Amino acid sequence: MSFIAELSERMPQRVHAPGTPEYEAGAAVFAGSGTPDVVVRPASAAEVAEAVRAAVAAGAPIAVKSGGHGSAPVTGGLVIDLSALNAVELADDGSRLVHVGGGAHWGDVAAALTPHGLVVTSGDTTDVGVGGLALGGGLGWFARTHGLTVDLLREVELVTAAGEVLQVNADSHPELFWALRGGGGNFGVVTRFTFEAQPVDGLVGGHVRFDQSDVRAVVGAWRDVFRDGPDELNSTLLVMPPLMPEMPAGPQMSVALVGSEDDLRRLLEPLLSLPSVADVSLGPVAYPDLLEAAPPGEPPFRFVGGNGFVPDLSDAALDVFVSALDREVPTMLLLRALGGAFSRVPTDATAVAHRDGRALVAVNGILPADATDDQVAAARAGVDEAIAFTSGAYSNFSPEFGDDVTAIYPPATLDRLRAVKREIDPGDVFRASHHIAP
Repeated sequence: MSFIAELSERMPQRVHAPGTPEYEAGAAVFAGSGTPDVVVRPASAAEVAEAVRAAVAAGAPIAVKSGGHGSAPVTGGLVIDLSALNAVELADDGSRLVHVGGGAHWGDVAAALTPHGLVVTSGDTTDVGVGGLALGGGLGWFARTHGLTVDLLREVELVTAAGEVLQVNADSHPELFWALRGGGGNFGVVTRFTFEAQPVDGLVGGHVRFDQSDVRAVVGAWRDVFRDGPDELNSTLLVMPPLMPEMPAGPQMSVALVGSEDDLRRLLEPLLSLPSVADVSLGPVAYPDLLEAAPPGEPPFRFVGGNGFVPDLSDAALDVFVSALDREVPTMLLLRALGGAFSRVPTDATAVAHRDGRALVAVNGILPADATDDQVAAARAGVDEAIAFTSGAYSNFSPEFGDDVTAIYPPATLDRLRAVKREIDPGDVFRASHHIAP
């Protein structure tokens, strides 16, 4: 009897074969749809452990779907789909601890915390998965105010390659806990996260859109505002090329402040006074309002380029970033403000080591989904000069690194991650899309 048949007997209603709706949902991950032999949708950590033990005994590859970043399509083997483990529960002891299932999405977390006036640094969309984003570090709203998602992580329930269920925290398994905060899905299956949510007393934000008349002035003013702004001020600046009517070209700023609208407008005055301002929408917001709905279906484009942390947003760096937009390949520029609480975390405290970054920069050529190799090469070459100003990459924005993780982790960090991998998963059962070999 195959291990799939045995699992089906031991876990009825959990094992789903090709052709079923559960299979199709589980096979589709962030980067596309795969063709696994079977999809298992466990309802507890114990069932996850049983699925892991069966697959390891049979020598079948394992992929984990927890939603969002960190996933890759698989061929053959077993997908463990954590979508049934999506509970979000706030502790009732006043500790502000929130327990989040490995299959939950950030929209679930925001909805649960908002009535209590609490937040956790989260992704940009309601649909991004907690598991994938958090294990990669968790760069998103409130990073300047409270640090990364993993900086608020207090405990993880982890199923190991041996089928054990561990409670991992700074006291019980300190080195493994360090590795899980930024090391991706290389060390097991996280079935539950425990975060320490943070209070928010007054939240304002919104969007400011600029025309294309002076992109360099917008980028420079944005740099100045967030270089000198308080930790409570968070923002992303996206500069898009002309692509389609429903996607306006030019700079678009998303912003949030823990504070008042008057304070926000005062802090943003250097930007709001620019002649290229085309639309301003600012006011009181709730935590869920900051998370946008992701567009349905797979993107019609292929993004080719790179990203990295920038310690110094110098004029020279900004000149190069903006000049990358002026080429035949349609190109986008993304700047996410860092510093603040993000940069006060010691370099070796988590597996996200580039804490001197004042911003995360991404520059990507936008190509048709069926782009040729020559088109991809041309798009990639055009961003090299911009990426040269960075000091590392953020894994969740780097879908194409595969087994080469040297751009994400400095040598000392990578050596430490590999040591943890050798101890917890010596057989290399868990091969995340950013694979750390033992």
